[in-house]
Amino acid sequence: MNKRPMYIIGTILCSILAAVAIILIFITSGRDSEAFKIIYACFATWMIFGVYRGLTHLFYKPDKIPSPTFEGVDYNVIPVPDNIVIKDFFNPLAMRFRTVGSLFILCVLWVGMVYFNPKFTIYFWILLVVTIIVKGFILIRYLNLNEAKNTLGKVILEQTGNFDVCRYDVTAQLINKTDTTPEHVIEPISPYVNVSGSYKDYLNDISQFSIEQRHILSVNWYISEVYGDGHYEFLTGPYGMLYLDAIDGLKAIGADKYAKILESAAAEFDGLNNPLLDLDRRAEAITHLNLNFEDADDAIYSLDEYGEAIQALQMTYIRSHVNNFLFSNPQKH
Repeated sequence: MNKRPMYIIGTILCSILAAVAIILIFITSGRDSEAFKIIYACFATWMIFGVYRGLTHLFYKPDKIPSPTFEGVDYNVIPVPDNIVIKDFFNPLAMRFRTVGSLFILCVLWVGMVYFNPKFTIYFWILLVVTIIVKGFILIRYLNLNEAKNTLGKVILEQTGNFDVCRYDVTAQLINKTDTTPEHVIEPISPYVNVSGSYKDYLNDISQFSIEQRHILSVNWYISEVYGDGHYEFLTGPYGMLYLDAIDGLKAIGADKYAKILESAAAEFDGLNNPLLDLDRRAEAITHLNLNFEDADDAIYSLDEYGEAIQALQMTYIRSHVNNFLFSNPQKH
């Protein structure tokens, strides 16, 4: 749903009402003028805030800070302290328009209590107590949600082996250093790409990065898994969902021989014609066919026993696309 027209209309309306309220402040006179001027001033403030919120929605461009998900649920790569959540919750510039409206009503009741009739006192205190209770309940929900995100993030990062990953920026200087490895370039973004959930989660996370980063990430994970445990463990584990991405990545960096080895392995369970991106279905198919992929393992080791050649190909590719690998880690700053 396109809400832009609504924001435009709302911003214009708030601008007009704010101008009217400001004019009324200066032309109001008489016995109760002070009380009405306070009300007009509070109303003008509310409308000016509405203009601010409207312009924010119309012109705000979200920062491209990765927001990893697990089965559609956001999680925190690095735990967020409760004091940060509380600070953000009470940030006046982040308040909702209706929240400021509630404060305006409280102001009106206070003016009525002080300037007009004591009977407004009960209504003022009732609304104040209700507001505190509601906002307190919402704050508790925010804190509980933050705790859940912190816990989920910790579990996921521990399972993927990225819990202690170095948090640093990837700069052109880092990329061009002679001792830089593909891991140095990829590790800072790997915690933001979830492979413990569904392939949809993975696509959502990886879409925030360049195609070049996607190529190297999939190749690097494939190579790490295969040289560690072999093709069987790679294809029957969570990283196996990237086998098609790894094939594309290998071809992109000029590692066609490596790509053919992985293609041959995938062809054994018809994974090229009928992609099996779901872990359970892929593992079931491989188990049903009694595959072990020893030929693929032998081919990799015969081609590049220690993985040095494929590492060099990755770095050549990275250095030829430097600008597409730059990354400022939001958790570092």
